[in-house]
Amino acid sequence: MAFKTLRNWVYSAAFWRGKSYYLSIGCIVKDEDEYLEEWINYHLKIGVQHFFIYDNQSTKPVKQLMKELNLSQYVTVVPIAGEVKQLVAYTNCIKRFRIISRWIAFIDVDEFIVPKLTHGNLPALLKEYEAYGGLAINWQMFGSAGHVKRTGKPVVESFLQRAEKDFHINRHVKSIVQPVHVKSVHDPHSFIYRAPYYAVNENFNRVVDAFSDPSVDKVQINHYYCKSFDQFQDKMKRGYSDRKVERTIDRFYYHDTDTNEVEDISALEIARS
Repeated sequence: MAFKTLRNWVYSAAFWRGKSYYLSIGCIVKDEDEYLEEWINYHLKIGVQHFFIYDNQSTKPVKQLMKELNLSQYVTVVPIAGEVKQLVAYTNCIKRFRIISRWIAFIDVDEFIVPKLTHGNLPALLKEYEAYGGLAINWQMFGSAGHVKRTGKPVVESFLQRAEKDFHINRHVKSIVQPVHVKSVHDPHSFIYRAPYYAVNENFNRVVDAFSDPSVDKVQINHYYCKSFDQFQDKMKRGYSDRKVERTIDRFYYHDTDTNEVEDISALEIARS
C-alpha cells in the first residue's frame, strides 16, 4: 500500500473510531462576554455541535461565563496566555481535536455563518464538500447602521446593513476545515492541507490563500466588524489576536464608510426561525 494511501486510511480509521462531533467551531476570545451567548446559540441553531474556545486571559474567565449561561456542555475552554496567540490557538486546536470533530470552523465572535442554500442547516451544506480539505467562505462586511451607542438588542437584529457583495474587503474568506487533512495553519483565514486535499469555495473552485472573488449564493459569513461606535472603542482596547499592532479609530471609519449600503436580514431570519 502506498504511503499516502496508508496515511489517509489511518487518519480515516482513527477519525471514525474517535468521532464525537460532525461540526465544531474553534476560536480565540478575550473579554467577549457581551457577545458569546448570542454567538453560541446562533451557531447551535445552524448545526454546530461544539465549541473549542481559547480564552486569552479574559477578565471574567470564559469557563465561569459558560457556567453562568448554562452553556458549558457545548464548550471546551482552553486557557491561553500572552499576546498574538491566534495562530498558536488554531494550531493547538487542529492537533488536539482533529480526531473528535470531522469539521472545525475557524471564525471570530464577530462573525456569523449564514447557510443560505440549505435554509440555515450548515451540516447539510458541508455534506457536499466532504471530498475536500476545507470550505472557504466569503465575508459580507456589515457596518454600524448609524448606531453610536449600544442598541441593547442582539447583534443580528441591530446591524442589518452591509456592503455591496463585491466590496473589496469581501474577498476575504474564513475556513471550515476537515482537520485530519490539515498540515498547518497558514494565517487566520486559510490553512495548508495534506496532499491531495485543498480548500474550495462554494462553487468548488480551488482557494489557495485568504482571498477569493466574492460568491455568496450558498453561504456567507456576516462580519460585524464595526458594530456601534461605542462597541468599536471596546474592540480597540482588546486589540488584535493575530498581530501586535494598535487598533485605532481610523479602522472604524475605514470599514464603516461603505458597509451600510444593502439591507441583509439573512442571519436575523435564521435567528428568529
